[in-house]
Amino acid sequence: MIYIQAPIGVGKTALTNYLSEDLQTTGFYEKVDEMPMLKEFYSDGAKSRDDKSFALQIAFLNYRYRQLRQAIHLQATQGERNTVFDSSLLSDSLMAFNLYKRGEFPEAMYNLYIDLNRNMVDNVAGHPFNGAPDLIVYLDAPFELMLERIAMRGRAMETSDPGLTDYYRSVWETYKAWYDSYSRSVVMRIDAGRYDFVHDETDRMAVLDAIEDKLEALGCLTESEREDIRRRRAAKAAATVDDND
Repeated sequence: MIYIQAPIGVGKTALTNYLSEDLQTTGFYEKVDEMPMLKEFYSDGAKSRDDKSFALQIAFLNYRYRQLRQAIHLQATQGERNTVFDSSLLSDSLMAFNLYKRGEFPEAMYNLYIDLNRNMVDNVAGHPFNGAPDLIVYLDAPFELMLERIAMRGRAMETSDPGLTDYYRSVWETYKAWYDSYSRSVVMRIDAGRYDFVHDETDRMAVLDAIEDKLEALGCLTESEREDIRRRRAAKAAATVDDND
């Protein structure tokens, strides 16, 4: 399994889409429309975050757990490898920790959340999944770029309150601290400030090649599977040229 790990708005969903298409595997996404409570969470600054933190994190916990079980089912029944997630129980726990650190997640509720998160991971740990991903791709971006990307995607609930800048900085700092200390899985850093894989195809191919090189080194991709990926890319490029002609 592959987790794409990054703070808000840096490109997790886009990279999940590109990578799962390249690998011909399933991509699992965080669909905002399926989380109506998010709007309430953002509605009134620190007060609404404090009021809604537990309910929102439990909703996300259930959502992520359902996706993880679906992925494990695909592995067990169809032999799928290299399933890609744009969010996970791991990323969810970081968001919960950040709220707790800010004093916006009451300690008793936070402790219950952590216990539930741990129990869910333990419940699915075992063949073919050991509870940790094979690879985490961490998208590292300057804070200013993160704010730009959040503004570009134009979700009113994320941009209407100028006070959210402080919250976003705390999220960014939490992910930075996580990257500096995490050791349970292999983590690959991508400089999202240097590689604009969303808008620049050359950058996109460079990022995908780097990830697939790492997967091959980890034994998650065979040499023949890499060749298949290259052939599919070449065929797609040729078809695009023909369409343009």
